[in-house]
This record gives sequence, structure tokens and C-alpha cells, in this order.
Amino acid sequence: MRTKTGLISLALLSAIAGGALAMQPANPVTKPAATEHNARQEVLPVAMIDKRVLGRYNEYLGTIVAVDEKKQTADMKTTTGTTLALPLDMLVVSGDHVAAPTLSRGDILAMTRKNGAPDLREVKGSVAQ
Repeated sequence: MRTKTGLISLALLSAIAGGALAMQPANPVTKPAATEHNARQEVLPVAMIDKRVLGRYNEYLGTIVAVDEKKQTADMKTTTGTTLALPLDMLVVSGDHVAAPTLSRGDILAMTRKNGAPDLREVKGSVAQ
């Protein structure tokens, strides 16, 4: 009787463990990337307008003010008031904001710098020369 109960318990335990393993994705690393890629395709570019843009290190870069679907660009107004055209393929809509995972605040400062002007360096949130 004990052996029979032990075998039933062992069979139930293996069935539960086998079912839990079957629920795990075959390759958990690539599954979120595929889901993110599909989510990016479903979002209309016009949905980016008036959303804040966060950079590589989750720093605030600016706000999307316009989207040109023909040119595949989005105009971002920076904190300094300059408007930059960014390619749509480098932007990802992520809930209430737009992520620019390949851009940092330093990249934006370099893009807005005028030719011949001195380098701008950001110090504690303010711009210094």
C-alpha cells in the first residue's frame, strides 16, 4: 500500500514538473525581442506626437512635435528649443513615452551644436561652455 501511494505521488510530481517545463518558452531570450518588434510595427507613427523621448540611459531628450511618414522622420524638440529630425527606425514607442535606445544626451548636444561654436558641456542639468 505504501509503495502504491509513493508511486502515485511520484507520478503526479513528475507530471506537474513536466507540465511546468512545457510552459517555458523554448528560447526565452529571443521571445521578448520578437514581441517588442511586433509591438513596434503595430503602433502608428502619429501616436508618437506629444510624447517625451527618453534616451539610452533613460534621460529626457525632448518631445516629439511632428511626424513625417513620407520621409520616415520624427521632429523632436529638445530642452534647448532646437528641433531635430530623427529617423523613425531609431525610435520605439514604449507606453507613455518614446525610447531612443541608441541616443544619449551627449549625442543630442553634439547634433545641436553649430559649426564653429565652442563645445557645450552639461554640468548638473545646465549647459556650460
